[in-house]
Parts: sequence; C-alpha cells; structure tokens
Amino acid sequence: MTLVLAVRHALQATLELALPTTCGGCGQAGDGWCLSCVQETTRDAFPGGPGPVSPAPCPAGYPPTWSATPYGGAVRVALVAFKDGERRDLVRVLAPMLAEAVAAAVAADPGCRAALVAGTGPVFVVPVPSSPAAVRRRGDAPLELLARAAVAQCVRAGSDLVVAPALRLRRRVADQAGLDRRQRAANLELAMQVQPRWRDRVHEVTCLLVDDVLTTGATLTEAARALRAGGVTHVAAATVAATQRRGAGRPEHPSGLG
Repeated sequence: MTLVLAVRHALQATLELALPTTCGGCGQAGDGWCLSCVQETTRDAFPGGPGPVSPAPCPAGYPPTWSATPYGGAVRVALVAFKDGERRDLVRVLAPMLAEAVAAAVAADPGCRAALVAGTGPVFVVPVPSSPAAVRRRGDAPLELLARAAVAQCVRAGSDLVVAPALRLRRRVADQAGLDRRQRAANLELAMQVQPRWRDRVHEVTCLLVDDVLTTGATLTEAARALRAGGVTHVAAATVAATQRRGAGRPEHPSGLG
C-alpha cells in the first residue's frame, strides 16, 4: 500500500468513525447501526446466548469453540464491511458480540476456567493472523482491533485476559473464499507458527483463539495446532458468528483468511 493510499484509507475510516453516514447492516442512510438491525441481530442470536459450536464434519485437532450468533443477515454485512469496507466504526457493534463469546468460552471451557481459578492465568487471547497482503491492503489488522475492543470489555468485567498477537503465517496461502472443506484444510496445513518473540511467553499457558466467523473449522484447527506446537498447554476459541449448515443446529463464512 502506498503512503498516499494508506493516508486516504485512514482519513476515510476516521471520518466514518466520527460521522457514519449509513447503517453498517442494511445501508440505510443516517445512523451507523439502525434500530432495525439492532432488533434483527437480537432476534437472530443463538437462543440462550453464546454457546459451543462445531463444524460437521469436525476436523481432528479442532479446539472447543463458542460463538455469539449465526452468520447471516445484518451481522454478515457488518463483518464484511468492518473487515473490507473500511467501516471500523462497526467495532462498537461487533466487539460486544465477540466479548460475549469470549466470556462464555472462559466460563465454560475447563482449561480456561482452571487457569483463571487456579491463578495461573492470564489467558492469552490470540487473534487469527491476517496475511501480510491483507494487512497491506487494509492498512491494519481488523481482527486484532476487534479482539482488543472485546477483551477490554471483558477485563472491565473482571476477567484476567491479555491480547497476544502471537501467531503469523509462515507461507503464502490462497484466499479461503470459494474453497470447499478439503481445499481449505489443504490450503492452511502447516501454514501458521508462533512468532519468535512470543515463543517464551506462550510456553505452558492457556490460549483463547478469536476469529470473526467459523465455517469449516480449518482456520481454527491450524491456529490451534500452531499454538500447541509452540508449547501452549491448552487452546479454546471464540468467534463472533458461525455459519449455519442446513438441517444443522449450531454451525458452520465464506470469508477468506485475514
């Protein structure tokens, strides 16, 4: 990304953050998140709040995962706009959803709970890494921004959590969009690793992966493998949304990695 383009992106994002002109869910002129989209996301959220989700079939090594809502409607539009439409103002909409999923995971996952109750925490919250090309294109890493906003809400509620951008891609991968389950798994196989500066810090700790959407589980499975290979004791995960399969209960985004 050139300096001029980066500055233009930053100015557009800042202006939209200060003065959003359309709803990030339905495109209606006016508020950044309209009442109709508030009502839709509330109505469509998982009954009883965030809960465990898993893809079908479930890949070996998939970490226990909690999600806040099905992937569809206004949430889907908002996630795409947040990541690729320069609508960083939508962090105020999406962060509470991710915070709820994180809180549910921390409360229900035995490994996370044990780390916090035993006082051996904090639990490291690890965003799934964006590709270098995506970071250059966007000018930032939106998932890390979302993770920090969500964790800030959890910390204010008393959770001992620390954002740890500990993972990186060790090779180029294709955009996940349009790939089927087997292609996604092959595309990401052995693609991630713990960053050298984080190796000592994550050794023998508990980590909670965070991503925007669960689809086939390939991304979370590879991220969990990389953390375990780096010496992490236990890995769980939380996402904003989970793609629903027809005829299934909770899950399984056609969103690409990063």
